[in-house]
Amino acid sequence: MNNKRLITNGPLFDGFNLYDQGSVLIEGQKIAGVFNGAVCIDDATDIDAQGDLIMPGLVDLHSDSLERSIEKRKGVFFDIDFALLNLDRQLAACGITTFCHAISFADDELGLRSPKEARNCVQKIKNFNKSEQSLVKHNTHIRYEVGSQKSFHIIKELLNQGMIDIMSVMDHTPGQGQFRSMESYIKFHTTEYYLSQHEILEKAAEKQAENQKSWQMVTELINMVNAAGIPILSHDDDTRQKIDLIKKLGISASEFPVTLEAATLAYKSGMDIFMGAPNLIRNQSTNGNLKASDVLKHGFCTGLVSDYYPESLFQAAFIASNFTTSREKALQTVTSGPGSFLKPTKNVGVLEKGSDADIIIVNQDHSWAHITRSFVRGKSIFQIQ
Repeated sequence: MNNKRLITNGPLFDGFNLYDQGSVLIEGQKIAGVFNGAVCIDDATDIDAQGDLIMPGLVDLHSDSLERSIEKRKGVFFDIDFALLNLDRQLAACGITTFCHAISFADDELGLRSPKEARNCVQKIKNFNKSEQSLVKHNTHIRYEVGSQKSFHIIKELLNQGMIDIMSVMDHTPGQGQFRSMESYIKFHTTEYYLSQHEILEKAAEKQAENQKSWQMVTELINMVNAAGIPILSHDDDTRQKIDLIKKLGISASEFPVTLEAATLAYKSGMDIFMGAPNLIRNQSTNGNLKASDVLKHGFCTGLVSDYYPESLFQAAFIASNFTTSREKALQTVTSGPGSFLKPTKNVGVLEKGSDADIIIVNQDHSWAHITRSFVRGKSIFQIQ
């Protein structure tokens, strides 16, 4: 049985370069050839892109969507397997072929974000990824809340079990990072988690008192994760002191820096920078922090992540071209940029011989682009006319 297929008749972006015409040869699960221009291969079945863009499947390093799929309304929970199955189908239609579930580990302080529930989510994700039901590639992004002692021990166990693909460190202590003022800290916890002001202030005082000691645990955890070769990001960086600290600890990327000063310092120190796609589409941060468009304008942005809205990642790639030096640079923010950070050996976000045939075909005839077809490891997982 012939398993060669040739995607042709459209412009091609290979993860780095954009060509007016290109073709990709798939053999089994792998890419057997990438061609600049139209080609004809006698023993291959043609897949006509009909003038639409051929490009790598999207790589999403950070999305909270599973948490939001499990708890659709506050206090209303759905089965994790049910949520995973439906989110998987949603991702296939979004063109995301490599997806990192951002699972938060904190000491029972933010709803679903408890060590017990988080560990359960990680196990479910890994099981689903290996199942026949999975259409896209599912990875785990462990988000460690500074000061979480219960999570500290569980993450070490998950690390030893090979359950972690990427990790980030987040610090929601008021007075820095995302909550630079106590007012913003109180507002968030009041609206999101219905806590009383007394409960919020009590929690804030506890986190502030333990912050220095908490970072000692972070240091130990980072050393172990780095030794395992797993990439690490820092979340919501805001000052020179924070950038200097995370760089010294061995963290190689800044995720959602909240000030241009922090983004600039991170970039100059050789760190990767990832911004939110919803931020770019709306051209504003939810919390009034740094705009993704400003990071792109300065040439600092390595990649975009969907954060909480998977559909935003694909659209943001085209909006990004308004703020970058070239369309290639914009498309890199959702393909080879995040793909190279996830792990070079994973070889995602690029079209090159030998890599997995994770490919999407994109129609741009309307005001908002849309996916017409998605492939993962050469298998067609989504198609519309």
